[in-house]
Amino acid sequence: MKHQAFGIDSGDGVRPGGSFGLKGDHAVRLQRPADLGAADRARWADLSDRAGTANVFAQHWFMDPALRHAGADQPIWLAIAERDGGEWIGVLPLVQSARFGRWPVPHWQSWLATNQFLGSPLVRPGTEDRFWALLLPFLDAFAGREIGLQCRQLAWDDPACAALIAHCEREGRGFRIVDRFDRPASAPDSDADGGRSGAKARARLRSLERRLARDHGPVAVDRHAGEGDCNRWVETFLAMERAGWKGRAGSALACHAETENLFRDVMRAGWERGRLGRATLTAAGRPLAMSSWFVTGDRGFGFKMAFDEAFRSYAPGQLLMRHVADHVAGLHPPIHFDTCTAAGAGGCRSLWGDSRTIVDCVVAIGSPARRLAFAGLMLARDAYRRAVNPSAAPAFPAPSTIAARR
Repeated sequence: MKHQAFGIDSGDGVRPGGSFGLKGDHAVRLQRPADLGAADRARWADLSDRAGTANVFAQHWFMDPALRHAGADQPIWLAIAERDGGEWIGVLPLVQSARFGRWPVPHWQSWLATNQFLGSPLVRPGTEDRFWALLLPFLDAFAGREIGLQCRQLAWDDPACAALIAHCEREGRGFRIVDRFDRPASAPDSDADGGRSGAKARARLRSLERRLARDHGPVAVDRHAGEGDCNRWVETFLAMERAGWKGRAGSALACHAETENLFRDVMRAGWERGRLGRATLTAAGRPLAMSSWFVTGDRGFGFKMAFDEAFRSYAPGQLLMRHVADHVAGLHPPIHFDTCTAAGAGGCRSLWGDSRTIVDCVVAIGSPARRLAFAGLMLARDAYRRAVNPSAAPAFPAPSTIAARR
């Protein structure tokens, strides 16, 4: 029945065929994105409309071009949890990986596209626990050699992350946070305002803006407000980014057809749906910095920024970020805003006042023997970490400790 319901081929690769049920009224299946029919695409769009505030990057209009342009290097599967009748309650893109860090350990891994800054699954509100209660037994039953599921870039404050932690705690299922970092954010219900460092940063930036205006002409910020020629803005942005250090390093969006086409498509899709925010800082009409972000419901997500390096001494990117932060703080109704800056990046932290914790975690799957292998891998990882750095901080806390801090 295992091979009839889903199947593992002779090379331990997955092949589709049917679905796995739980309690008769829900099921989970793996589906290749290219094989989605019109009905499934409509269900994904419906799920995006109903559950999109948690992760804009998992909505169908972002993920569809991401899968087309950035998913050609490995087989990607959509893990779809659905109700009887076909209504989707959650979806998470997955790939199979042969290595876990330095160890040759096969496992499942959530897939992230280039320039996708959040990996939380798209889940219908109120069904987060059911999603994991479907997906994890499915992976248990149909695992090949995989011993774990690695979830990348989950937001600690996302209900789906909380549900995963609680589910593993309740089941006694192996769970480990393998990485975490905080990135700048703002929350409407927070008392944080950046404090003294924030006030000093804003004063410094106001001084730089006055000097920029004195040296190069009137400074203005255009937020575009969903109007204007989006294609022209995209062209200017791509040229500005490629002219800087990213272009010299070969990492600018326009250096590779895949990333350029992904950027063009998601900017156009976000603009058509009214989800796209844009801002341009100019001096005497010349664009010096450009920024984009997405808004869905009461959530905002930073996307891409570029600046003219000929004006580096004026910190044009930071000047623009101050205006974006002030714009976000003045929105009514207010929104939560995640800057989506990378780990270790400055991101003008003092301008935002708050932070958002992002974690990578791994969950045990499979038979009791495979879960024992998972526990052994975690012990080996801890031992290696201590050997490399005996003074390293303790390992990340257990699920119960994490849940208590939420």
